Amino acid sequence: MSAALTDVRRIEQGVPGDEFARIVSELLRGEGALGPAGAGEERTLGCVWSALDGCTCGACIPETVVAGEWARALDASGELEDRFFHFIWEGGVWLAYGLASGGVRGVHCPSHSSERAARSHAAIYGRAESAGEIVCELPLAA
Repeated sequence: MSAALTDVRRIEQGVPGDEFARIVSELLRGEGALGPAGAGEERTLGCVWSALDGCTCGACIPETVVAGEWARALDASGELEDRFFHFIWEGGVWLAYGLASGGVRGVHCPSHSSERAARSHAAIYGRAESAGEIVCELPLAA
């Protein structure tokens, strides 16, 4: 997780930096995202979302899928920088944080990606007036 993203999450949850880093590390290890894969097992990345009550999301995605999408995003933009990127997998829009080095730091599943976008939109523009209002529009390509 980038320093900027860590600061945002820490502010949202009111958790001190060192404690937050320890919690995230433990959650990722528990989901299998940082631990070594067994023989014949494909490594997965788990959704990094967690609630204030300690509950975590169980959604996972194969690491090779995310790495491939990040490689395509880097090739398409030509910008070698750490940043968030969206991609479609199995009918859902995932959000991931890619590193300029080609690695991926973490992912948000489609439902938590959407929740994060709505929260960001509300923080920037205020609450949406109606439940049916579009809060985030993503161009989708086949």
